[in-house]
Parts: sequence; structure tokens; C-alpha cells
Amino acid sequence: MRPSVTIFSNQKGGVGKTTLCRELGVYAASRGLKVLLVDADPQGNLSKSLADGAESEAGLYDALTGAAVAVNKISDHLSLLSGDFRLSALEKSLVGEIDAFERLRELFASPLFETYDHVFVDTPPSLGVLTGNALAAGDHLVIPMRPALYSLQGTNDLMKTIAKVKKTINPSLSLLGVVINGFDSVPVIIREIRKEIEESFGDKVFETVLSRTIKLEEAIAEKKGVIHLKGLAKSHAKEEVERIGAELLLRLGGARVESGVRHGEN
Repeated sequence: MRPSVTIFSNQKGGVGKTTLCRELGVYAASRGLKVLLVDADPQGNLSKSLADGAESEAGLYDALTGAAVAVNKISDHLSLLSGDFRLSALEKSLVGEIDAFERLRELFASPLFETYDHVFVDTPPSLGVLTGNALAAGDHLVIPMRPALYSLQGTNDLMKTIAKVKKTINPSLSLLGVVINGFDSVPVIIREIRKEIEESFGDKVFETVLSRTIKLEEAIAEKKGVIHLKGLAKSHAKEEVERIGAELLLRLGGARVESGVRHGEN
């Protein structure tokens, strides 16, 4: 059975796509789900944040060009298909090709991916062929957004691209939700900006806001999710990630999967 594929995308850089993809992937794995993180960004930041030397291993580039699929096992329930600078050259070579937007969808249809419950894909901060591949292959889309009006205005091009993808390539792609990420201001401003975002996206906006915190940077440095950092039993960052993760699984229909029920403990 093909896994559920969730795309994390926003053409603006610095909105926290990689952070959110990593943290929610780690959270889902902690709930007993088999998760594959796919780094479709030539910068390879997701790969570098989880595995030493992952960017030098055979990864997504090799898989998309016909080589064997090489997956990095991060933990019992979490794996990584790494990305690196070679994806940039691949993207350029695919421009104009008939199957330019079919590569990732065909890859995920392989029996090799049937072992996973969920695939989470981190995309580049652009609307090129790589992002198009991800949207064509995805079931669900999560849009991370900074709590600023310019960030909201910048989603117009993305929404147009999504509409085009749904019309021409992938009619089943759905917007799972919008996550307000990187907040570091006062509650009054949160309410004002949230109101603006909800006017555009309605109930697609996640209830929990992810605050800006050094703990997320510490998690990257230690190559683990923030929920696994030592000494954070009551951390605000940990609690936020857990709340967003729970909401994500609820929206994906996976809340009924209790920790350890399907695949054992993480």
C-alpha cells in the first residue's frame, strides 16, 4: 500500500519548512508510525540536520536518475532519503522533459516505499521542477508561514501553482493546513496576524503557533528532534511541537494510531 505523502512547501525562504518537516517527522515516528523524510532541496539542510555525512550518501538524486534507492536509517521508525547539490543540476536537466513532473510520483509508487506509513517531503524555496515534482506526488500540503503580512502576500504564487497542479497533474492534492512558525512577539499581535491569515485560509490554519526558540537550533546541532533533547521534559518548544504534531496526525487521520500499536515503540 502506498504511503501517505505530505509536502512542506512555500516558495519563500526562511519560513521554517525544513524545521517543521523534521520536527513533525520525528514526532510522528515517536508515535509508532514508520516515517520517511525526503529532502528535495538541493541545499540539503534537512539531511545535514539529521545525519552526519548524509549529503554525501546516495540519495534522492540517485533514486530519481535510475540508481538504487539508498535510505538512511535515523531510528527504528524514522528514515531519510537525502538531498544534495546535484538536485540543482537535475532540476535544470528536467526542464522541458515530457515526464519532468512525474519522477517523484513514479518513485513513491515503487514497492520499496510500501513499508512506510508516511512520507514527508521538504522542498526548495522556489516553484521550479523539484517543487512541481513534490506537488505532483503529494496527497497533502502543509504551508509553513512566518507571522508577517508580507509572508501571507507571498503565498499567492504558491496557491496559483497548486491550482495548476490540481487541474493538470494531481487533482487529489489537498491543502492540509497552514502552520504559523517562528513567532516571537506578544499575544495581541499574534491575534491580529492570525486573523489576517485565517481570512485567507479559514480553518486550515493550525491551532498551535510554533514560537521562535534557540531550542530548535540546539536540536539541529544535536541532529535530533526537539522532543528528544535531554532536560526538556517541560520545555515550551517540546510542548508546541507535540501539539502541532498531534494536530497533524489528527488531520491526516492518524490520531487513532497509538504509540507502539502498529510498529512498536520508537
